[in-house]
Formats: sequence, C-alpha cells, structure tokens
Amino acid sequence: MDKTFDRILPGLFFLALLAVWQIACDALDVPAFLLPTPLEIVRKIAELWDRMVLHSIATLREVLIGFGAACIGGIVLAAITAHSRMFARTVFPILVMSQTVPTIAIAPLLVIWFGPGDVARLIVVFLIAFFPMVVNTTAGLLRVNEELIDLVRGLNASRWKIFTKIRLPNALPSIFTGMRISIALSVIGAVVAEYVAAEKGLGYLIFSANTNVDTRLVFAGVVLLAVMGIVLFQIVRLAQAILVPWAQDTRGPAA
Repeated sequence: MDKTFDRILPGLFFLALLAVWQIACDALDVPAFLLPTPLEIVRKIAELWDRMVLHSIATLREVLIGFGAACIGGIVLAAITAHSRMFARTVFPILVMSQTVPTIAIAPLLVIWFGPGDVARLIVVFLIAFFPMVVNTTAGLLRVNEELIDLVRGLNASRWKIFTKIRLPNALPSIFTGMRISIALSVIGAVVAEYVAAEKGLGYLIFSANTNVDTRLVFAGVVLLAVMGIVLFQIVRLAQAILVPWAQDTRGPAA
C-alpha cells in the first residue's frame, strides 16, 4: 500500500498544482497572453493537433538519432578509455574541458560548417548527450573487482572475453544511468538545435510562437516537450528494469 501511494503521490501533487494554476488564473482574471490556463493550453493543442504531431515527430526523430549516436559513441570511447591509460590521460581531460563551452555557442558554427539541414542539428544533440554516456560508462567499466580480473586472466581469458563477460555486464547499471541522463539532455539538445536552424520541430514552433507573442502556443510546445522527455525517460528506465534487474537503482526512489 505504501509503495502504491509513493508511486501515485507525484501524480497527485502535479494534478493539485494544475488545479491551483487553473483556479488562480480564473480568480485573478489573468490575461491569456501573460499566463494561459491549463485548459487553454489543452485547447490550443487540440486546435492545432495535426501541426503539433508534425513538429513532435520531427523533434522526436532528432532526439532518437542523436541519442542513439551518443550511446554508441559514448560506450566505444569509454571502452577505449578504460583499456588505455595513455588514451585516458590525453583525451579524457580534453573531453572534460570541452564541456565548459556551451553547445549553444558553437551551434551557429555547426550550421555554417554543415549547413542548416539535419546534420548540424543531430550533431548538437549528439554533443549534448555524449558526455554523460562517456563518464558513466567509463566509471562502470572501471568499477570491477580486480581480483576477479586477475583470476580470469590466470585462466587465459582474452581481453575481449574479460570485456564482454565481466566488465560490460558489470557496467550495465552505470550505462543505463548515463542513458537516462542523456535521453533527457537529448530533448534539450534538439530544442537548442531547432532554435538555431530549423523549419520544423517543437523548438522551432516555440521560437516562432514567441516571436508572434502567442503564449498559448509557446506553452503547448513546452508541454509536448515535457511529455516527450518523460515518456522517453520512462522507456529507458523500463528497459533498465527488464535488462538489469539486479541493479538496485532500478527500484530505489532516486530512479
């Protein structure tokens, strides 16, 4: 009973906030161009449903491709980092320093180099989602009992078998932790990319609505982005619970 209540408590609190928002806007007669009510936002989404779906699909495509590339690239780079001290000492510090440069600052340069098409936007998503994957995967690959590694080496196990049979399974919880962070950042990256150069997508829709002072449309785009982020996060979390059932963080409240 307590676990069920803990699961529905965030939802109940969120509904209470929406109710307070609606009542306060109605009671104070707040203009819609300043702060639309939740019902007005829902009506706006329903009114432009076809357009909303089109922009949502464009953003979702960018998120999934960029996230997939970040996962693959992050795992590969983490594997190299975990197996090469020289590589870790030379490349990893540069990677950390690169995170001090805001991606939105170099996004215009990417548009100049690669054009205003999909490539520049996907690179922005990749860059934002890549770092958490590298850091968490590297930590997971290195967090192995060295006595176990020495034991299997004594049994003439190859480096590939040590990686696939010991290091990689041991790192799965950390990999999924990085994926949960990266999928949320991928949504942010898609919005940043669409702000810079795009003709469709929820980020482009929000930017255009803000230019036209259409506050209800801005909130509608933000709501769809939030829903997209929550759904994708929960999908990754569900995959972790299915594929890595032994990981404690799949059942902890922080997950």
